[in-house]
Amino acid sequence: MGIVGQGQQISVRRFYAKYLPIGDRLGETFYAIWMVVISLGLLGATGLEKESIAYAIFVAFLVNMTWGAIDGVTVMMSKVIDRAKNEQLVYDLRTKKDKASRDAIFNGLDGTVVDDLGPADRQKVIDLIVAGEPGKDPANKRYYADRDEWFYAIGIFLIDLVMVVPIVVPLVIISDPVAALYTSQLVATIFFAALGVAYAKNLHRRKWVAALLLGTLCFSIFTMAFYWGW
Repeated sequence: MGIVGQGQQISVRRFYAKYLPIGDRLGETFYAIWMVVISLGLLGATGLEKESIAYAIFVAFLVNMTWGAIDGVTVMMSKVIDRAKNEQLVYDLRTKKDKASRDAIFNGLDGTVVDDLGPADRQKVIDLIVAGEPGKDPANKRYYADRDEWFYAIGIFLIDLVMVVPIVVPLVIISDPVAALYTSQLVATIFFAALGVAYAKNLHRRKWVAALLLGTLCFSIFTMAFYWGW
């Protein structure tokens, strides 16, 4: 399975590795599963008849698609704004070369790959930036989302959409509605536990502790959402 990108077909894994940071992928997956679990809580109020199950599945897809689009577009536009801001900072630095411009760039280095550099080394990085050509004033430029930023938004949307499927499938293929609901709960819990492992792996924490905590959280939320009827 692949996605067309830069004139060639790339795998889904490479697509997400390229366009979405791991923290964003994990966070959106957490959010997507959480929304499905809450949406299926409707069954606690409507019952487990076929019509009610179909309605709850429809709501789960609708909610995740809507918020996936909202999340993707709003974060995409935030990235465009950040890009515009950074280009203006660089332009001001290269044209004015004053202390205020250097300080603005210096502060902008926080949270980047040079975050661990000391003040002197950061000044060297700024010197390299100053050496470039200023180009045209970004203040006169209209900004639009570029290709990578659109792919970011699409990636977010797809996470929210796709994560509905494995959680609602048991409600479709298992004839016993009670068994189907418990299976759906188990699937969501396993996904949350796997997210715990992924978070722990990237944070160098204990994987089994994180898996237990997130798994328990999902199981509890699923149970409460159902019994409270959303």
